[in-house]
Amino acid sequence: FAGARRPHQARELQALAQSRPDQLTLIPIDVSDDDSIQAAADQVRAHADRLDVLINNAGVFPRGERLDNLDSQTMLRTYRVNSIGPMIVTQRFHPLLQAGSKVLNITSQLGSITLHMSNHYSYNSSKVALNMLTRILASELRPEGVIAVVAHPGWVQTDMGGPAAPISPAASARGILNLAERLTPADSGEFFTWEGKKHPW
Repeated sequence: FAGARRPHQARELQALAQSRPDQLTLIPIDVSDDDSIQAAADQVRAHADRLDVLINNAGVFPRGERLDNLDSQTMLRTYRVNSIGPMIVTQRFHPLLQAGSKVLNITSQLGSITLHMSNHYSYNSSKVALNMLTRILASELRPEGVIAVVAHPGWVQTDMGGPAAPISPAASARGILNLAERLTPADSGEFFTWEGKKHPW
């Protein structure tokens, strides 16, 4: 399953689905809308009784923020999509998560307090929040045998990352999937890179 706000407008996703009609189902989902999340969960549950891996990848990145131009609505939307959205998605898909299932919340190295690489108020802090929420999630789901981690996908050639990014979407996706395959219960609650290395908090 692959979710997007407007799957019919996602050309690459449509092409992938057409090339693998028996392997990929496209699901409309807006992680800033609880009703949309529930509808997506219901649609997936109509096709499957279990998810092996749940990857929360939606994100927004406001740029050019400074103290004198911070906008509360922009900050709230960023938190809603980047921090709260993954938690509500995981909540609504929880019935499909069983022992051995894995939740990967896509974070960023910009959410590392240790590294503090740039001054993007909304984006950086929303990823810090996601990191802590995932630690809490991992603690709650551990008795169920469900693994939850955060993963930095690298600087990727996407609409957000831009054409100058050094990593292709395919390479990043392969890395994230390889990471998912290798995760063990001992890894739950940790912060990884797309290459499978531990990342500083």
